[in-house]
Amino acid sequence: MGNQHADAVYIDDSQDVMYVAEFSIKALKHVFIAKPDIFRIEQIRYLKKLAEESGVVLQMGTGYKYCPAYNVLIESAQTAKVVDVRQQLTGSCNLKMELFYLLDFVTNILNVNIVKCDVRTWKNAENAVDTIHYCLECDNGSMVNITVYTVVEGEPKLEISFVSSETVIFADVFKSIIQKQYRTQDATDCFTLDAYCNTTIYDYYIQNFNRAINKETDAIRTIEKQFENIVLSFDF
Repeated sequence: MGNQHADAVYIDDSQDVMYVAEFSIKALKHVFIAKPDIFRIEQIRYLKKLAEESGVVLQMGTGYKYCPAYNVLIESAQTAKVVDVRQQLTGSCNLKMELFYLLDFVTNILNVNIVKCDVRTWKNAENAVDTIHYCLECDNGSMVNITVYTVVEGEPKLEISFVSSETVIFADVFKSIIQKQYRTQDATDCFTLDAYCNTTIYDYYIQNFNRAINKETDAIRTIEKQFENIVLSFDF
């Protein structure tokens, strides 16, 4: 892709991604990596440093931000003091990358940074990690608990509750359902949103990438937080 401001390269997993990413950045091209889960954290750190030295934008795609539930929660759940996340994964998954997606989802909704992190992992009979629990303390005093586990059969699930002084908000992210209970009155609202769609989410990541190329501050900050979260998720 090219425009009057810059040239950019979109990289998917059908390419020799590390070679193409490094070559493109050194050629002063902005780089969008569609699926970062094939990288090691050392490679991601190296590419980010290279991008900073070259003065180009590096962004990674995929994740759960910008889905219908996220777009509602970022407006209604910012004041939550306790957040509980429970994710069920099926088959073979990169648990660290899934944690990155969750951290990026929650910390952007709360607009916080993580100041303390306690991580526990459990292994299955094949000695592979199949359950992870994160207990996170944020710089505004809020707490986030994240539990990720795998099952042999079943459907993926992502359920999150946000507890604030005014409301308790429950979100079924993949089913696009949000329930809001008011704590000061006997009232509950329930919303069924547009269907969860990976293509729509991907389009939003691309839009943010293009905004960052055009030097929009909010888009650049979003990418910086994205990198902070991926480092945290791999650091256990």
